[in-house]
Amino acid sequence: MQQHSLFKDDHGALAGLVPAMRAAMNRAAGADTAGRALLVDRINDIARQAGLRLTTGNAQSISKDTLDKWLAPSDRDHTPSLLAVVVFCAATGDSAPLQMMLRALGLDVMTAEDRMLRDYGKACKTVREASRRKKMLEVSI
Repeated sequence: MQQHSLFKDDHGALAGLVPAMRAAMNRAAGADTAGRALLVDRINDIARQAGLRLTTGNAQSISKDTLDKWLAPSDRDHTPSLLAVVVFCAATGDSAPLQMMLRALGLDVMTAEDRMLRDYGKACKTVREASRRKKMLEVSI
């Protein structure tokens, strides 16, 4: 865990978090009204199957109006919850909104390809270290 400085106030990334997240959600949702209506259905299906509640009050599901409020760049009162963003990402198959949230903390999302490349790099490093030890043993023989 990284210790934060007492003297450096670097919260600039948080200031632009909601607009960046909404922009990413807008790109993932697309501009087509019919597509957004289908997206609302997909979000509600995922939430229902997972036993999650994305709204407050008596509403059991979100409406297209709610989605539009979540995506509206100028709306400061209807920011989607973290849970809603996760379900949105699952519904669209696009992790960019979640990536925006994590980048504000200096983190990032690792894709399956990223993990494969990381594992390949680790394997190459292990082979290199084993080769170096082998050469050292050969010199001592």
